[in-house]
Amino acid sequence: MVAFVHTPVPLRASLTKATISRSAFMGRRATAAPVVASKATVRMQQLPVFTNAMADFKAEYPDFAKRGWGATVKAERWNGRHVMAGWVILVATGYAKGHGLIPDASVPLDLKQWGTLAALGNQKPITNERAIILIAHVHLLFVSVAAALAPFAFQDKLLLAPGEEDEKPAGLIPPLTFGLTKDAEMWNGRVAMLGLMVLVGTSVATKTSILDTLNAGLGNLLF
Repeated sequence: MVAFVHTPVPLRASLTKATISRSAFMGRRATAAPVVASKATVRMQQLPVFTNAMADFKAEYPDFAKRGWGATVKAERWNGRHVMAGWVILVATGYAKGHGLIPDASVPLDLKQWGTLAALGNQKPITNERAIILIAHVHLLFVSVAAALAPFAFQDKLLLAPGEEDEKPAGLIPPLTFGLTKDAEMWNGRVAMLGLMVLVGTSVATKTSILDTLNAGLGNLLF
């Protein structure tokens, strides 16, 4: 007969480890390897350069830091959201360009009607397509500023309320969780920011427009 001795030891909430003994007739006593409770995800600590920079900013500008200005976790989350929205706008703009949804896209602006705004500092006036895209992005910029400075009660706020603490830093590699979670949003935002850097860098290196570079990367699906 084999006898088992179970000794529960609490380990982080409901996890337990057990010590297992064999019977005397088996000639020896064996103990199972201890079970170590660990998270399924990996969280790496912030690099000192980032944590030191945040600490220095709080020390030098305490009034701004307590309101959430500067290098904060919320600021990174908002930057990621803006870039993700930017990707949607880029794809939508490319689709509109490829399917003729922008009226008179190649027609340059009239200097008599627009004055110096038509040229934006250059001798040659910009096209109607570029003007429409520019005005649309300026509009979204003002909406973003309004959402940051005067948000509605139901919105996620960028700045900190009096006495509110900032979120815990996600680390160099945030936990990989699935679903509608803050960690997943942080991953999506960082990937979107890196992707935008690659897109702009490729556009500059190849001397092609961003929309043409994006269209080529998508296998000419836009136009």
